[in-house]
Amino acid sequence: IIKNAKSQNMGRKDIIKIDSRFDVNLDVIGYVSPHVTVNVIENGVITEKKHIELPKRLSNIIRCRNPRCISSTEQELEHVFLLDSKGEYRCLYCDTKA
Repeated sequence: IIKNAKSQNMGRKDIIKIDSRFDVNLDVIGYVSPHVTVNVIENGVITEKKHIELPKRLSNIIRCRNPRCISSTEQELEHVFLLDSKGEYRCLYCDTKA
């Protein structure tokens, strides 16, 4: 992990290096840090660049805070949030802001 590395485009950036390839939920990365770029490097060469934005739909990443929401009472129901026009996530079932 490298924090506050100098960057010509952004001024400062953080870098995380993962040595082996594995599946990562890019929706989680987009929710935690929107506008991030994920570079896939193989044999010392960048083979793929993914520009991650805020996902329009989050499933089972965050939970609804409303105790009366059906997703809080039904255990098998997915916790689904949708991105609204203001850039905020709202519960699909009860419209509570995350």
